[in-house]
Amino acid sequence: MARKVAWLFMIAGALILGYNAFNWWNEISIAVVDPKLAMSFSDDWNDTSKQPALLRGQKDTSAQVPNGTKVGELVIPKMGAILPIVQGTDEESLKKGVGLYEGYGTVNPGETGHVVLSGHRDTVFRGLGDLKAGDKLLVRYNGNIFTYQFRKYWITKASDRTVIVPIPRPVLTLTTCYPFDYIGDAPDRYIIRAELIDIKKDPKNQPFTEVAD
Repeated sequence: MARKVAWLFMIAGALILGYNAFNWWNEISIAVVDPKLAMSFSDDWNDTSKQPALLRGQKDTSAQVPNGTKVGELVIPKMGAILPIVQGTDEESLKKGVGLYEGYGTVNPGETGHVVLSGHRDTVFRGLGDLKAGDKLLVRYNGNIFTYQFRKYWITKASDRTVIVPIPRPVLTLTTCYPFDYIGDAPDRYIIRAELIDIKKDPKNQPFTEVAD
């Protein structure tokens, strides 16, 4: 009897492990790793010298969409990554890409104010810790490419409420769990702050407002 129970536990454990591995693979596969394509969106992506920040962005004219809808892409040339941006940061939305936070103190990409993007450290934001000050972060959104430049990073507690606050100039914050190699619910958050340095029309002008599968 004990042997049968042990076998049942082993089978159940294997099924749970397989299910989690399947979900992890689905989430990690949404990120496009194509260095050549990622670099093609910026002629000077590898210029890390500090560039002047824009003091004002532009008004967003896109319509509000449901959570989980793909609204743009985050391109990180240094990582060769092209990541889908989806509306919302609830758990289901974060399974589909980098979540665009909506709430007090935040605005949409390119606007004057605080844009906040969140993602899982072991899927879309794998390798985020390798970025350095000066690296470029490109946001393809609403027919434009908004270029932000990494200014600083810090680590704080998950309970820190001073990260998502109003800022009177166009900035971008990326947030993810930390430590990167932590097993389970990580206690801290890794924060990257970047400033808007350029706005240009997206030559591809790809429509993004399609609900992700």
